[in-house]
Amino acid sequence: MFQLIVDKLAQCLPWYPSERVLCLGVEYDGSDENGRKAFLEDFSSRIQLTYRSGFTTPLTLVGGKEINSDSGWGCMLRVTQMALAQCFVSLKFGREWRFDAARDLEQNSDYLQIVSCFLDTPSALLSLHNLVAAGQRLLGKAPSEWFGPTSAARAVCSLFSDARGDATLALSPLIRHTGCVAFDDGTIFKESVLQQFAEGCESVVLLFCRRLGLDNITIEHRSGLERCFSLPQFEGLASGNSGSSAHFFVATQGDTLLYLDPHITQPALESVDDVRGSAGSLRPSRPLPLRWSRLNPSVCLVFLVRSRSDFAQLCEKLSEEPFKEVFEILDRRPEYVERAVVAEGDFALLE
Repeated sequence: MFQLIVDKLAQCLPWYPSERVLCLGVEYDGSDENGRKAFLEDFSSRIQLTYRSGFTTPLTLVGGKEINSDSGWGCMLRVTQMALAQCFVSLKFGREWRFDAARDLEQNSDYLQIVSCFLDTPSALLSLHNLVAAGQRLLGKAPSEWFGPTSAARAVCSLFSDARGDATLALSPLIRHTGCVAFDDGTIFKESVLQQFAEGCESVVLLFCRRLGLDNITIEHRSGLERCFSLPQFEGLASGNSGSSAHFFVATQGDTLLYLDPHITQPALESVDDVRGSAGSLRPSRPLPLRWSRLNPSVCLVFLVRSRSDFAQLCEKLSEEPFKEVFEILDRRPEYVERAVVAEGDFALLE
C-alpha cells in the first residue's frame, strides 16, 4: 500500500530530465536545457489513448447490462492501442516527426488517418470494441474483464490477421500492408515473422510477451530491457507498476522509466471531427516516472521491422549480451511448444 501511495505522489509532482535519457532509439542530454526541451517535445508528440466514456455503441455484459465506458478495466487495451499508434507514426512519419496542429489536424491528414484506426466505434478496426470482441472470441473474456499484456497482444494480432484476410474491407494501407505477430511464450520464432513478409506485408509489428520474475523484474533482466530503448526497431514497452495499473513506457533515465498513462476518463472519440475538436486529449502533458524496481514483471516489448534484413539485424542484436538474458530466438516453433501455448493462460493481471 505504501508503494502505491508513493507511485500516486510521483504522478502529482513535476518531473524533468536531469541526465541522459533514452526515448525510443533517440538519446537526449537531460543535463542540457536544449536537450531537455528536445526530449519533452518528443515525448509530448506521442499519441496517448485513455479511458473513454459515452460510447454510442455500448458494450453488452454477459447478463445483458450495457456499459458505455472502459474506465476501470480497459487500460491494458488502451496501452496496446498506444503501442500500435506509435508503430504507425514511425511507419508514416519516421522517428523525427513532431506533432504540429496546423499540419496534422487538417482534413484527411495522415495523423488523423492513424488516430481514426482507434476511434471508439466498431467501424474502427483497432477500436476498444473490436479488441474486446476478439478477446471474447479467442480467450473467453467478457466485456469489462481485465486484460494482461499477453491477452491484449493476442487479441490485436487476431484483428490484423482477420482484416488482411478480408479483401472486402476498406482498410488503411498502414493496416493492409502491416503484419502483426505475438510471441506469448518468451521466444521469437523467425519463421512466424518471415511468413508475414512472404504473404506480402511490407512491415511487421512484433509483440514479445514474457514474465521476467515473480513479483519484480530480476536484476539479470533489467539491463537487457533497458538497452531495448536504444534500438531503432523498438517502439515501446507495455506493462505496468508492481500493483495493478497498466502503462505505456517510451523512455528511461537512470533508475526511472517514463510512461504515458491511460487512467484518465475522457469523452469518447467516435469521429475524425471529435478528434479535431479535442486533439489535446491525445497528447501527454508531461512524462510520468516509475522506478525500475516497481515495474511489473509481466511485459510486452513492441518492435517494428520494415524488411527481412531489418528483422535479421534485430535478431542478431537480441542474440547478444545483455539482450540474450531476456530473449530466446529460434528458427521455428517446435511442435511441442505449439501444443503448450493452447493451454497457457495470461501473465500477471494488469489493469
